[in-house]
Amino acid sequence: MLLTDIAVEHTLVSKKDGVHQTFLLHPFTNTQRDSLGKFEIVRDISEPGMKVVKRSAFVTFQQLAELYAKGVLDEFGFSVRMCPVQGTYPTANPVKKVLPSSIRPGSPFDLAVQKVDIAKPANRELRTALLRTNVKLSA
Repeated sequence: MLLTDIAVEHTLVSKKDGVHQTFLLHPFTNTQRDSLGKFEIVRDISEPGMKVVKRSAFVTFQQLAELYAKGVLDEFGFSVRMCPVQGTYPTANPVKKVLPSSIRPGSPFDLAVQKVDIAKPANRELRTALLRTNVKLSA
């Protein structure tokens, strides 16, 4: 499922011939077992020895809305795995930083973000998912 309430334009430049292709990308839900129906958020972290690696976690629609409402994605430098509407991206689906301004105002996702009680702590499932990315939210 595509979350079309969020849209980011992305231009891919071919390494072979320099041709520019522009795509309108949206977050999409995974189709694999444990992460079925969840969105992938990705973060670069520094490992010992200054090696930078990507770590990801899978979150539900409501958890993604909570992360936006609380500013967690921006604060910790998360990107979201995206794909085009056509579903035909020439390489691996990219991850993009998605600013709140990319959320369509008045959309179901925007309303879900607005309904989040930011004073309420994150639930255990969300905190556990974020630990995979070396982010620890207080209970």
